[in-house]
Amino acid sequence: MQNIIKSMLEELDAMLSGHFIPYYKVSLGLAAIVSLVFSIVLSHGAVFEGKIAVIDLDGSNYSTELISKVNTSPYIEVTEVIRSPVNPITLVSHDRNLGVLYIPKGLEKSLKKGDQTVRLGYFADDTNDAQNAKVLQSLNEYIPELGAELSVGKVAALGLGKEGIEAILSPMQLKTRYMFNPASSSTISTIIYFVYFFSSLTYGLTSLMIVGRLKVTGIWQTAIERGFVSLLARTIPYALFYTTALTLITAVLVIFGQLRFDGNYFAFLPSVFMTGLAFGWLGFLLSWKTNNPGEGASKMIFLVPPGFIMGGSTMAVGIMPIWTYYISHAFPLVWLFRFFRDFAMRGRSLIDMLATYGAFIIYLTVIAFVVMLFVDRAKKQLMYNNINET
Repeated sequence: MQNIIKSMLEELDAMLSGHFIPYYKVSLGLAAIVSLVFSIVLSHGAVFEGKIAVIDLDGSNYSTELISKVNTSPYIEVTEVIRSPVNPITLVSHDRNLGVLYIPKGLEKSLKKGDQTVRLGYFADDTNDAQNAKVLQSLNEYIPELGAELSVGKVAALGLGKEGIEAILSPMQLKTRYMFNPASSSTISTIIYFVYFFSSLTYGLTSLMIVGRLKVTGIWQTAIERGFVSLLARTIPYALFYTTALTLITAVLVIFGQLRFDGNYFAFLPSVFMTGLAFGWLGFLLSWKTNNPGEGASKMIFLVPPGFIMGGSTMAVGIMPIWTYYISHAFPLVWLFRFFRDFAMRGRSLIDMLATYGAFIIYLTVIAFVVMLFVDRAKKQLMYNNINET
């Protein structure tokens, strides 16, 4: 126990010495800055007034009225109307528009006759699928409604009631309810993911530099002789600051109404601390053979970014093959995102998450076991070197 306390105090001294990353400042400062900046930058939470162009080959009174109605609908802004055939690629190049609505020739004539269905076209700029989500949703809901308005008079002549007319014009409908983020708030998903990501970057960078710092300062041999538990304990101060920073920022966002946390935060809290331990212990393994802090920092690409990419923040988890999904749990940030979605967004209870916590404990146990093997081998190597020297 004495060796464990000594190891933890040595890390605190290193943080306060001015010769190593002052993580106690960085953890709180960076989390606050990231949450503030991205809360402002992503304040809309969705693509408001998504810009689209219109190719109107009909040029009729109705097509003009249709364009005006689309322009006044939610999430859509018509930036330009072209009355002649043009390549839609030119209208979306350089992020000029999100897509192009195509109105065919003879629209008004066909609608008045009612002899055939008129099909409008939408050319979506799918270089980024997410940016067209609200535009496509609005068009898919709004265009059929405008078409139904034209048919009301004809169907009413059949002598049917209001419900009968609605059944003929729209026999089947799908209404969507967003269960966990009905207001499309970016703070609930995007911003909090960025806060966790950047906070994990600084902590991961710090943990990767510990081994190199111990070797440069001549403490490495002492750290190995104290045993693997004392070495693992060196990450506890960093994990505590990591947990404190994320907790404070989360509390601020919740208090000011920028984040909805449906579950019990105290049930979620251990997962943040355990993620901090996982980052530190994996950092030891990745930087084990490094000889200076800078060399350890170069391993960052293998510690944090893969978890951010595969943790469900940048792409749907279902996109990955099943084997990739399981392998992704080798990265600590994947676990943190998974706990956050279940506790904060879905409001799951501690009882519901016991199985996941159990899996996370097994994950940490495996990492600790591998660190123990590394320490044991390093001890034998030191003993061998001492024997040769004598």
